[in-house]
Amino acid sequence: MRTLHVVRLSPPPFLFHIGGQDVTPGDREVCHSPVPDARRSAVACRQMGFTLLELLAVVALLGVLVAVAYPHYRTALADARVTEGQAALMQLAGRLERCRTRSRSYQGCIDTPAFSDAGHYRITANLARSDYRLTATHDGEAVAGRCRVLSLKANGRGLPAECW
Repeated sequence: MRTLHVVRLSPPPFLFHIGGQDVTPGDREVCHSPVPDARRSAVACRQMGFTLLELLAVVALLGVLVAVAYPHYRTALADARVTEGQAALMQLAGRLERCRTRSRSYQGCIDTPAFSDAGHYRITANLARSDYRLTATHDGEAVAGRCRVLSLKANGRGLPAECW
């Protein structure tokens, strides 16, 4: 009976525990040893890495997850942009109301055009002594067609109604 001796010059950098045995990256020769007693089981020798099929399955699964998640991301982004426009209009409306309380007129209360905090909406105003209309216009692609232009009147009514 022959015995297989494996001589190591330095300690292994790391170990894997496969099939009840410790395996190092240099133990590949043990799987192909001519001595039957020194060989590992076929399962332990095959589990040294990932197969191409396993990697392809993971890539396909990630592709499906991205295909499902991306449209939801775009919808959430569009909703956030519309909310940004609404918030900018409401903030300017509050400034207009405070100004009217002091000066009894909306005229000369704000400088336009103004921009939303993140800069996605350009805001213009039509100001009269007792009435105003604020309009926020989005120039990008991230907002749905009907909500690209938002407006707010002095009576608190926002248009288009489905965006408010």
